[in-house]
Amino acid sequence: MTEIWLIATDITEEQAAALGELLDPDERSRAARTPDGPGRRRYLAAHAAARLLTAAAAGVPPELVRWRRGPHGRPEPVGLEGELSVNLSTAGRWALFAVQQRADGGGEIGVDLEPVPSGQAAARLARRYYPASETGGGAAEFTRRWTRKEAYAKAHGGRLADGLRTHAGPVGGPGPYRIDGPLGPCTVHDLPAPPGHRAAAARTGSRLVRPRLLSYPADLAEEFGVPCVDGFDLHHLRRVDGLDPHHLHRVDGSGAHRTPATRRPDLEGRP
Repeated sequence: MTEIWLIATDITEEQAAALGELLDPDERSRAARTPDGPGRRRYLAAHAAARLLTAAAAGVPPELVRWRRGPHGRPEPVGLEGELSVNLSTAGRWALFAVQQRADGGGEIGVDLEPVPSGQAAARLARRYYPASETGGGAAEFTRRWTRKEAYAKAHGGRLADGLRTHAGPVGGPGPYRIDGPLGPCTVHDLPAPPGHRAAAARTGSRLVRPRLLSYPADLAEEFGVPCVDGFDLHHLRRVDGLDPHHLHRVDGSGAHRTPATRRPDLEGRP
């Protein structure tokens, strides 16, 4: 099962301080190096959400989640590599987080969320990075291709440059599409995204991506005893221009349902 979570990351200073307590020292250090302001708060919101959602999928307390980074920065949850593949993408006031159960028999998962740039910027970037056959089309088409290429590179744990040289597949529908590039084969699928954005998921190998599209759930805060700040629901998402993140559906049209996490006794107390 592959779940893709849409996360709202605009929070207040007080909320950011509460979420920062969830992070490990390395994450807090990275946050401290980010200039104070919306960027730092969004970092804290996205990474706290990634920790909670990984913990829920593994059935462990969030403080036991530890990260190891691959040669190109791909994070892996230490001790859970054989069970979960996870990936995070941030774009301003939004983030996407993917978690895939290994029991599915699938490969690695990658996601990307991007704002649509101006037409001039899109044309310039396409000429610089894309194969000649993909330099046409408008800004939205450019961004759809970019999200597929970056999701592909992230799924393989490779360099973005290798993904950008990979043909992204047709842009006439959401897919799934099989694409091949220097990092190996992958299947990609376009995802619903907030207005002015494009998003995609990719999975290594040849099996189809069938993600469940969900919102960041309020019950995770209660399950792990994360306090609310002055009544603020840490995991609340608003309806945004017709995109209702409380009622997103699977790509194949079936409803999205979540099974409550169960604790993993064998990981209790793991450093």
